Amino acid sequence: MDERAKARLCFFAYILMLIIFDTAYSFMILNMFLAFAALELAFLLPLFKAKSKREIPVSAAFYIVFILLSPNVLYVITDLIHLKIFEFNFKKGLIVEEWWNFFVLISGVVLAIYYYILMLKQIHSLILHIKWSKTILLAFIILCSIGVYIGRFLRFHSIHLFTEPFSLVSQVLSSINGDSLLFIGWMSMLQFIMWWLFSDSRRNSL
Repeated sequence: MDERAKARLCFFAYILMLIIFDTAYSFMILNMFLAFAALELAFLLPLFKAKSKREIPVSAAFYIVFILLSPNVLYVITDLIHLKIFEFNFKKGLIVEEWWNFFVLISGVVLAIYYYILMLKQIHSLILHIKWSKTILLAFIILCSIGVYIGRFLRFHSIHLFTEPFSLVSQVLSSINGDSLLFIGWMSMLQFIMWWLFSDSRRNSL
């Protein structure tokens, strides 16, 4: 089974589990859908590579949409903060409900990490022969980190860049401080770690 088929199978199995079984993390349906949508767009990136000047507008539009959606993959990892709704007091014994929800949330996060690695592989293979490939990948990683910050703390979604662009930019600029830069830096470092650990260094050397 190739990576694309495996990613799709895992997505539909996970969503089906969320729909059928009771869980405190039903919001993961939307979050995983957005992450999966970004991955599917990543698989289509080679098809939208401009081969002539006429194709540049369509290619650019597709790449912009992909970049706007891509932070949704990393965003799922930050959903780990929702583990706090359970006590996880092991001294009280095994509480099945808590650990069922632990399984549900961690499964989604593991799947999101897998999606993220696949997405980076697609990007890297697309820009591998470009002179500034390292700079492009670094810029993408930082943009993803900024996107996660905007989504998690400012509560904006990708669509707001089109519906509320001035409000979004204004709030982002006013919120930039030492703490926000630290968060963006940590998220960027996390992405580098995942890429370094899980990518095939023989084929994807940076």
